[in-house]
Amino acid sequence: MYQQLYKQVTAWIPEKSRVLDLGTGDGEFLARLVETKKVSGEGVEKNVELATRCIGRGLVVHQGDILDGLDQYGEASFDYILLLGTFQELTDWKKVLREAFRVGRYVVISYSNFAHMRARLQMMFGGHTPVTRSMPSPWYHTSNVHFFSILDFQDFCQNLKIKEVQRAFFNQRGQLHWWPNLRAELAVSLIEADPESFSQKDADLNWRI
Repeated sequence: MYQQLYKQVTAWIPEKSRVLDLGTGDGEFLARLVETKKVSGEGVEKNVELATRCIGRGLVVHQGDILDGLDQYGEASFDYILLLGTFQELTDWKKVLREAFRVGRYVVISYSNFAHMRARLQMMFGGHTPVTRSMPSPWYHTSNVHFFSILDFQDFCQNLKIKEVQRAFFNQRGQLHWWPNLRAELAVSLIEADPESFSQKDADLNWRI
């Protein structure tokens, strides 16, 4: 994932915020936020080895699968929930998003743009599922279960009454401002949900798309 994207996410998060990083990895970015923004940060990481490395950095990281829920956290425990590069890997995104908005006010999601020009060309002329810089593994090795574009994600937010407060787009040359659905390899969005979308016991009623 490009360093420019991490810099953008860092710029969005105010100092001394409460941050929960879902899919923390080795903890490098969360540790950077703690150091540079003085955030109160915690993480959840499924991989035991990576979780151990996070703890070695002095981070508070729980080893577990975010699909099992965030029952250890109360409502509004955090200001920002991070889903950086993990959203398109989720088999039950409804559950994770409901839980993310229950425990936090804002959610930051980064994802690969499946409509990037290189992906389009590989599909059109090669007839194969694309392998690109932002999606480097063949389909049978990738952890991605959802393949969507920037426009798809914007439609997704609109249909679910989720507000994109901020968004940014990147390729290997840096940040983009023109034709991102064609040119961007990665995107990141800072989103906020309509509280009414999560107020009913049967939340699935509010998630029909």
